[in-house]
Amino acid sequence: MLDALIWPAVAVICIIVLGIVALILLRPALLRLIDRTSRAGKDGFTFERTQEGGGAEPDIPLLSFDELMKQPISASVLDRERHIKTNLQDFKLKTDNEKIDILVRSLANSRLELEFNKIAYLVFGSQISLLIRLSSSSQGLHVTQAEIIFNQAKDKYPDFHTNRSLNDWLGYLLATNLINQTTEGINITQYGKDFLKHLIDTNQTHERYG
Repeated sequence: MLDALIWPAVAVICIIVLGIVALILLRPALLRLIDRTSRAGKDGFTFERTQEGGGAEPDIPLLSFDELMKQPISASVLDRERHIKTNLQDFKLKTDNEKIDILVRSLANSRLELEFNKIAYLVFGSQISLLIRLSSSSQGLHVTQAEIIFNQAKDKYPDFHTNRSLNDWLGYLLATNLINQTTEGINITQYGKDFLKHLIDTNQTHERYG
């Protein structure tokens, strides 16, 4: 019972104390998640995006500890922070390094879930179909096989894909590190496999638009 109450709390304090640093470090990757314009239709809300890569990221100066802790925080977060600090005392942790290791592990898990949920919110159903095909192939797929899946999506969702090229369609998966592409073909990455598992674990394997 105690663990069930404490671990969500630990995740929150990780985001409070270290989340800003993580956002700075992950900013280039997150910026590659290209926004869609929302629209409503008979199939519910859908999201459009252009899948174009950005330029080089500007250097962002790192903030000091004091500057990090002065970032705007709501009263509710501060209240949760006090609660978490109290709960952390119940752990039999011997050193500050043990506390840091727990917080870093929980932060890494929380950040990964945030990334996966962001991707799941934007990804097309046809792109997930490609990931599933790749996950069941020991040698990956030739680009022409991926093109078949893309062309099927163009026929089914012409309003989404008429002006989108195969490279655009693959580009989002490459930018989010779900796949890699070589001269020999396309393969799913470990990150991509973990993303598919995340969809299963969070009941997000429903059929998607696009």
